[in-house]
Amino acid sequence: MNAEPPSSSALSSLWQQIRAVLDLVLDLSFKRFVTPHLVRMLYVLSLLAAFLYAVRWMFSGFWGLIMAPVALLFYLIVARVTVELILAIFRIAERLAPMADDTGAKPAPKPRSFTDPVK
Repeated sequence: MNAEPPSSSALSSLWQQIRAVLDLVLDLSFKRFVTPHLVRMLYVLSLLAAFLYAVRWMFSGFWGLIMAPVALLFYLIVARVTVELILAIFRIAERLAPMADDTGAKPAPKPRSFTDPVK
């Protein structure tokens, strides 16, 4: 049983990833979002938990054997759509941020109401 120690490049790569996540988490200016970086890990953990719960439910009886796969499939679809929705919102925010920083941008005109006189 000769287990080779991990190479220094693998350790340095892991350390760089840990530092990047810590930099994001400890960013008190909130200029960068941490959610897009962590959403994949949270998605995998939620799928693993749902799978383990479904397996446990399958062995609880006849109805569990029938309903657990259906519930798992439903959860997989809902979880995927939720993650995609979260990522879409963050991508929209990232693309709108440079537009808000544009100094030549004019403020949007005030919408007219029904009580304003016609010009």
